[in-house]
Amino acid sequence: MIEDFRLKVFETVAQLGSFTAAARKLGVSQPAVSQHINELEKHMGTKLVSRSRAEVSLTPEGHRFRSYAHQILHWYEAANAAFGLIPSSDDSHTPLTLKLGGDKQALVWSHEGDIHITLE
Repeated sequence: MIEDFRLKVFETVAQLGSFTAAARKLGVSQPAVSQHINELEKHMGTKLVSRSRAEVSLTPEGHRFRSYAHQILHWYEAANAAFGLIPSSDDSHTPLTLKLGGDKQALVWSHEGDIHITLE
């Protein structure tokens, strides 16, 4: 399966407005979410997320980047579905990535009432 987990983390933070809520939804720790956002900001060379005690919001650059991230995530899913790596679906069937240690991970998703698990 192809994907950039940092983009998935960024989109989830943007949707939920919270690092903690994003961590819960993605099945990772809050520090891991923070690390992925920091790596993405470093790679992009700009601040994408504004953090305060009360909330997390996107910077103007973050809003601009989000439209690209959304499109990239869509095409990752389309390519994966085209090659039978995951079922074609809407956001409610997007696989949950579970880090198992080292470079191992499990993808978990549901499709038509069935639960699917793929180990990578």
